[in-house]
This record gives sequence, C-alpha cells and structure tokens, in this order.
Amino acid sequence: MSASTEAPCLEGKSNSRHDGFSRWRGDWQSATVINSSLVDDPTVRLPGFHLPRCQCSLLNRFRTGQGHCGTRQKKWGLTDNEMCVFGDIQTMCHIVDSCALTKLHGGLQRLHAADKAAVDRERGRRN
Repeated sequence: MSASTEAPCLEGKSNSRHDGFSRWRGDWQSATVINSSLVDDPTVRLPGFHLPRCQCSLLNRFRTGQGHCGTRQKKWGLTDNEMCVFGDIQTMCHIVDSCALTKLHGGLQRLHAADKAAVDRERGRRN
C-alpha cells in the first residue's frame, strides 16, 4: 500500500491516540463512578501500579468499593450479615475510613496514594 493510499477502514476516521484519550477522559469525567474523584486522568497510571499484583489488586478493591466486606459478601450470597463487629454496615469505605477497629489515619485518600505504611498495613491486615 502506498503512502498516499489509506486503508478503507480508516477513511474518515482519526487514528490518533490523542483523540481516543480525549474521549476517554470526557467519558470518565461525566461518569458517576464510586470514588471517581480519586482519578483525575484515567490515562495516567494510578499510585501503586508498580506494586506486586496482590497489593495492586487490593488497592483497586478499596478504590472501587468492590472488595471482601460485609455488604459485598451479603450481595454475593456468602453471608446474611453485612455488619461489622461494631454494628455498622461494613463497606470498603467503612473499613478504611471509619471503623474503630480498622480505620486508617488519612483514610481512602492515603491508601489511594499508595503510601508505603498504608499499603503495608493493609497487606498485613489481610494476610
């Protein structure tokens, strides 16, 4: 194919990576996603991306609110009780932000930043 001939499937379409990222950013900013405020730009790797997979996955479970907590386990049919030991509804945010037993100083924002002490604490708590 010569330089002046464009493949038919690309005619009239932008194949610019920048256009795709711009669309993605726009979609992200208009979406109603839990904790979306943690991510300013979805094209930039999140803090903790460099961590071992198990730690990175745990961070993402807290970021998305979809980890092993009372509300998720009840929804998944693994338990009938969604409460923490103190009688509050146990969500991922509750675990890291407000539970008297597990609260992290700095909460989800600190955990999201992948602060070494916060990550080590959560990893140790889960093992």
